Amino acid sequence: MLRPVVLAAVIIVVSCVDKKCGTNEQFYECGSACEPKCNEPADQMCTMQCIVDVCQCKPGYKRGPNGCQKPGAGCT
Repeated sequence: MLRPVVLAAVIIVVSCVDKKCGTNEQFYECGSACEPKCNEPADQMCTMQCIVDVCQCKPGYKRGPNGCQKPGAGCT
């Protein structure tokens, strides 16, 4: 009787652990399929597709060859 309760508690704790992301990134349970990139214009068409459990650039940053960067600061 106690085993299922302990197992359920372990599963909940493991699933709630913060996901580790890189510098200027944050974890999204449902991220954008169209993460902004340094070499792409900002006004591109995008679907509403959800990318599950993903690290993406924080708002105001774009994905570049060296990770997430501020536009204009090495992000061209």
